[in-house]
Amino acid sequence: MVALALLAAGAAGCGTDTAWLIEQGVGQAEVLAAARPVGPLLDDPRVPQVVRRRLALAVAARSFAKHELGLDVGFQYRTAVFLDAPAVVYVVSAAPPTSLDPYTWRYPVLGALPYRGFFSIDAAEAAAQALAHDGLDVAVRPVTTFSLLGVAPDPVLSTMLFNGDELTLVETVIHELAHATLFVSGQSAFNEGLATFIGREGRRRFVLKHWGEGAAIRARRDSQDRDDEAYLRGVGALAFDLRVLFAQSGSLRDKELLARKDRIFVEHQRHWEEEVAPTLTSFRYRRARLPENNAQLTAFGIYTAKQHVYQGAWAGCREDMRCLLALLRRVAGAEDPELALAEAVMRR
Repeated sequence: MVALALLAAGAAGCGTDTAWLIEQGVGQAEVLAAARPVGPLLDDPRVPQVVRRRLALAVAARSFAKHELGLDVGFQYRTAVFLDAPAVVYVVSAAPPTSLDPYTWRYPVLGALPYRGFFSIDAAEAAAQALAHDGLDVAVRPVTTFSLLGVAPDPVLSTMLFNGDELTLVETVIHELAHATLFVSGQSAFNEGLATFIGREGRRRFVLKHWGEGAAIRARRDSQDRDDEAYLRGVGALAFDLRVLFAQSGSLRDKELLARKDRIFVEHQRHWEEEVAPTLTSFRYRRARLPENNAQLTAFGIYTAKQHVYQGAWAGCREDMRCLLALLRRVAGAEDPELALAEAVMRR
């Protein structure tokens, strides 16, 4: 991994990126060097039973993704790494203060992406402060796992085991395996959109296969799905009002535009807390906050903004995952894969 990072740094030809890429290579090499085979851990009585249950669930989700969903699992999730940290990396996102177009970084091979990760929280916050000094909205968020896109074997990370309940773990494993199955350079919205949809749909199917039709966890899944939809509607309404405001940037002074922007964020958050959150069932969403600046909003939107397009493709495939994957591969080479996918759905 260090050698790959050095080669990529040379291709980038930029001193700052060179240092960053080397740091990422070293950090990733340290993670992979700590990997231990999952099999012996499952049989080791010294490993807490709750940890073994979660590891077994990750293995089951991997097997389901391979055999039932047709994802390329390769050597992913055959090992585990136990980290002494709440996150494996910290991701920085940014956006202009009067636009929902994300700030992007260019990477060798991966193309332009709207985020940059750091193994150190201090380094992430320093990068965010530099972007804020340039006048951008910024956000820093902890990330419990990520995909190496099949180039190297992804381990099960301790940070992902208990980042949520069993449903969250299953969805995370399938989401990351979707990245290893299909990734398009420079198309972050398409990459995250398809992984988000496959992760959620895969989780729904896994519940029925693994726990059964009448299991209590199915009712919890359905409840969480309803809360998910409520949160997506709240974020969507916030983004819509901001886009309407930003469309007036030519007729409003910057001070007035930013004041109205602040009011929109406050009003939507108040509506969420007073009118929507009390009607929900999951603690996660009852205590959740909507995005608080453009950077947080654009980062969230990369994963969720076009989920209706993937839902339409899924319906057109009669809910057959292999059909959906074939369709996604067909549109992957388009200039705008999500637009090409929407057009393909309309033609069906």
